[in-house]
Amino acid sequence: MLRRRFADLGWGQVHYRTGGHGGAAPLVLLHGAAGNGQGLTRLAEALSETRLVLVPDLPGCGESDPLPDDAPDLGTFAQALIGFCDAMGLAACDVLGAHLGARVAMEMALAAPSRTRRIILDGVGFYDDAGRQEMLERVAPEIRPDPDGIYLHMAHAMCRDYFRFFPWFARDPAHRRAAPAPDPIAVHAKLLEVLKNGTTYHRAYRAAIRYRVEDRLPLVRVPALIVATRGDNVAPQAARAAALLPGAALVETPGAADLAETAAILTRFLDTPASLPQGFPNPGAET
Repeated sequence: MLRRRFADLGWGQVHYRTGGHGGAAPLVLLHGAAGNGQGLTRLAEALSETRLVLVPDLPGCGESDPLPDDAPDLGTFAQALIGFCDAMGLAACDVLGAHLGARVAMEMALAAPSRTRRIILDGVGFYDDAGRQEMLERVAPEIRPDPDGIYLHMAHAMCRDYFRFFPWFARDPAHRRAAPAPDPIAVHAKLLEVLKNGTTYHRAYRAAIRYRVEDRLPLVRVPALIVATRGDNVAPQAARAAALLPGAALVETPGAADLAETAAILTRFLDTPASLPQGFPNPGAET
C-alpha cells in the first residue's frame, strides 16, 4: 500500500504517494498531462516490492499547488522536482516518467545529472511545427467554471473522446483509436482527474507540447531506457527517440495489461550493474 503525504516547498505544497524500501536508489514516478499520480499507483505498488517509490502530483496537478508562473516551461517543472527531492532528502534517485513526466525526467537529467542515476522514458512523442501549434490551440482548453455548468459537459466530452480519438478533438475515422468504446467508469475517472487539476491543468499540458524533445533528448548523458507501451498512441515513435539517444535501451512493455511483466522489465533495467545499463538483459520483447 502506498501512503499519501504532503511536502512543503518554497512555492507551495506537493502531494505525493510513497511506499516500499530499499533498491539501488529511490524511484520517483511522474505522471502524464491532464492526470496526476493516481494513474501510476498500481505500477508504483508493483515496483515498491523491490525499492522505495515516490509518486508526486506535478505542480498544478492533483492535490499539488500550482507554480506561481502562469505559463511555466518544463525547466521550471524540473526545478520543482529537484526541490521535491531536496525536501525528501534524496541525494540521487531514478526517475520514471510517462508522456509529460518523461519530458520532466529528461530536464531533470539535464539540470542535475549527478542526482539523476537513471531515467525511464515511457511514451516519448514528437510533433512537427504545424502539429505542435494545433495541439497548443486545441488539446488542452482551459477549464473555466460558468454559472450553468456548461464547462462540466465540455470537460466530460473531452475525457470521453480522449478514449475514442487521438488527438481527442480530431473526431473522424482517420484518428479513431483501435480500442473498444470507453467504459463510462473509465471516462468518469479521467474526468475526476481533470477536474481535480482544476483551472491549472492546461499549464503542464501546454508546457509538454511546447517542449522540443528532438532538441533536448540528444543532450541527455545519464543511462536511459526508452519504453514503448503496447497500445500507446505514441509507441511507434519510440524508435525515433532511441535513435536520438545512441546507446539507450529500447523495450516494449504490456503496461497496465500485465503489471507484473512491466515491473519486471523496468526493475531489470534499474538493477542492472552500473557498467551495463545500456545493454541490460531484457526479459521483454524489444521494439
